[in-house]
Order: sequence, then structure tokens, then C-alpha cells
Amino acid sequence: MSRINVRSKGASGERELAKFLHSNLPIDNMPQRNLEQVRSGGGDLLVPPFLYECKRVEALNLADWWYQAVVAGQRAELEPVVAFRQNKKPWEFLISAKNIGVDLGYMRIKSEVFFKFASPVYINYIASL
Repeated sequence: MSRINVRSKGASGERELAKFLHSNLPIDNMPQRNLEQVRSGGGDLLVPPFLYECKRVEALNLADWWYQAVVAGQRAELEPVVAFRQNKKPWEFLISAKNIGVDLGYMRIKSEVFFKFASPVYINYIASL
């Protein structure tokens, strides 16, 4: 059995997510990996108004991932989103429960729901610039 290179798997997951977002959201440019995140404490992909924390792992740790994204989002003044995918499964997303009027926590949603939520947010954000 071969050993998994965690760093390589993470970078590959970030590139895969960038392509997935670009294909499904009204964003002009391909999202770029945030290579400064180690120094700045930022997310994996910064696509205003969202900061994406990308996870490509088998074992889920949703609460810790959400906390990590919230902290990074606060620093960058962007809305936190966690995108995660297990092997042979589709992408899923965590977004703030504030979107349904709950002050704390997150919601776990399928990618189809996320894109219906995020598309108008991107359109409104771009129009406000």
C-alpha cells in the first residue's frame, strides 16, 4: 500500500475545487490557490466575497474546519466557506447558519444548493464594486 503525500493531496484538492467553482459560478477568472496562507493565516482560495477552506480527506472534522474558516474569514474580512470531499463522493459545503437567521454555527449543504445560494451573492458583490 502506498503512502499518501498529504501536502500534494491538499494542493490537488485545491486545484480541483478551483476548477469546480469556476465551472459552476459566475466568476470570470479561475480561482488561484492562496500560497501565502501559511504566513497570513488565510484560506485556501480567496474569491471575494468568500474565503474557501478546502478539505480533501476521508475523516470528517466539520466543527474544527468551520472554526478554522471563520477565523481566517474574519482576518480577511470575507465570508467563510468550507468545501470538502471524501474519496469517490461529491463536493459538499459548510456555510454560515446566519444565512437562515441563526446567529451561530454552520449548515452542511450539497454543491447544487451551494451554487444556487452563491451565484446571486457573487452577482450582487460584483455589481456593488
